[in-house]
Amino acid sequence: MTVPALDLADDPTERGRQQGEALRADIENNIAVYLDVFTRLGLRTDELLEQALCWLPHLRRQNTEFSAEVEGIAEGAGRPLAEAVMLNVRYELIIGMMARHGREPTGVDGCTSFGLLAHRSETGGPVLGQNWDWVPGARTYVARVRRNGRPDFIGHAEAGTAAATQQGVNEHGIGVVINALMATADSRYRYQRPFRLRVRDILSATTLGDAIKAVTASFRTVSMNFMIGHHLDEIVDVEAGPDTAACLLPTDGILTHANHFAQLAIDTDVMRAWPTTVFRGPRLDRLLRRNTTLDRKHIHECLADPLLCARADPDSPGDTATLTAILIDLERRAIAVTAGPPDAHEFEEHLL
Repeated sequence: MTVPALDLADDPTERGRQQGEALRADIENNIAVYLDVFTRLGLRTDELLEQALCWLPHLRRQNTEFSAEVEGIAEGAGRPLAEAVMLNVRYELIIGMMARHGREPTGVDGCTSFGLLAHRSETGGPVLGQNWDWVPGARTYVARVRRNGRPDFIGHAEAGTAAATQQGVNEHGIGVVINALMATADSRYRYQRPFRLRVRDILSATTLGDAIKAVTASFRTVSMNFMIGHHLDEIVDVEAGPDTAACLLPTDGILTHANHFAQLAIDTDVMRAWPTTVFRGPRLDRLLRRNTTLDRKHIHECLADPLLCARADPDSPGDTATLTAILIDLERRAIAVTAGPPDAHEFEEHLL
């Protein structure tokens, strides 16, 4: 089994249509997965899709390329537009709808990210990576996109979402991986740029400063952590709450992050929802520091650690598991992904 890889068009509507047609079965699967998750959480499907469509005019206003791609996905997959929008703002919807219904987000475990500066990497260039944890059954793909007049990029995302809107790297050697965060003030600022659009903004940047500004220039509907790297041997982690942000830098060439605020002093209930976050980042840091320099084999072994590679409880709605691992070589503009949890799957590499 491999993660599907697509070469997509410059035109955003056609890019979406291409994905929709090529990944129709995976997109239908993801729609069913999310509708089931929302139902098990006690949220109504009709309300979910209605709320999703409320995002559409804001997406069109914020970024016409992104919104056109989402609309193209719906057309290509032959699905209602509300379902495609839902996939692209699913985290904002989950947090917002749970808050409006007076319920706390649920789930155990979560993404664990890392960055290595060049002297820590056997390749001699900086590296980003992570275990990506989310709802079991969600399917993903890798996309290579070449654009006229804007940076080309390659990245990873869920089927049915705009290309490379989770992790990726662009032609300028700017890359990003993400971690969900949680603040009690999430959803205070409705209809701000969703996290997927901010990832696309980062991959559209030509400078590291512009990539950071993609996160910090406006308030956020949901909290999120963005670990951003540059091929000229720089890595900056941006913790972003609803209306404040802070940065962390590598220590002796290594930086790790999980699902809690390590720099910002912010009101959060994360310990109730994701209790393992308190040890996952530090544990990955210790595992990585066992070697002076790290190659793909060493990194793979660290990500496959049994306390970092999670399994979901099938009886717990909204519970998450490690679905794949991602490794980004910023110097070579390459992304490697596993077609399942890293304790049972090897990396498959794709070059820009």
